[in-house]
Amino acid sequence: MTIDQVGALRELQQARPGDPFVTWRVDPSTIEVVATDGDHGAWTRLTRNRTERWATVLGDDAERVTALLRALDIRTPIDGVTVHASAYAALPQEFRSPVTGHWCLWFLDANRITEATRGLATGASMLDLNDPRIDELLRHSDSAHIFAGAPSIIRWAGVEKDGRLLAVAGQEVEASGSAHLVSVCCEPEFRGMGYARAVCSRLVVEAESDGSPVTILEMHAANAAGRALYSAIGFTEVRQYRSGLLTPRISVTEDAA
Repeated sequence: MTIDQVGALRELQQARPGDPFVTWRVDPSTIEVVATDGDHGAWTRLTRNRTERWATVLGDDAERVTALLRALDIRTPIDGVTVHASAYAALPQEFRSPVTGHWCLWFLDANRITEATRGLATGASMLDLNDPRIDELLRHSDSAHIFAGAPSIIRWAGVEKDGRLLAVAGQEVEASGSAHLVSVCCEPEFRGMGYARAVCSRLVVEAESDGSPVTILEMHAANAAGRALYSAIGFTEVRQYRSGLLTPRISVTEDAA
């Protein structure tokens, strides 16, 4: 991490004091360019495979969000955007994606883990990081994007019965020190039986024992079952967001005219 990136994160924190996204989700080592306008903060980053540049803008005023996106796009042309869901509908077409993901960020402070959650955690066990059953189970998920053997995963928790894996969840560690739950999935025929609560609770408790101050996760905003699950464990929804790739812009040259 460079001094410039440390300063960039500080600038975002000053614009968005106490925003859990900035505090716990942003990795300063990935920040390229930052722009702020009052209590609105924006930055660009490259995806892990470095093939796409995304701009994230936090703030509810669509006019200021648009101005920040244009400022970033001029400096480093962007391929995708993430903004507050409340501002997305009023963005100009140039920053609206043909297909957007509507998602939300949730977090649980380690100091708010209840005895009920600790009790749920006993129903899950730790799995080998390369357990082949993990990927077999994750085929039932339409949102899982991290699988067994991924270098970012520090642990997997699962519920097993007679050698069969019924539910699973993985945990990463963010640069902020927060734990991040990913790839939560349960066998369709066993949903509603508390197994997903068990695996998530186990990871929350394990993260607390590691010293993680909070646990965060992301999910589709329309996932009613997920809302019930994470609320029961003690998570709180931070905010809803819209993300999507922009329509590719074609440069027209004199030779092409």
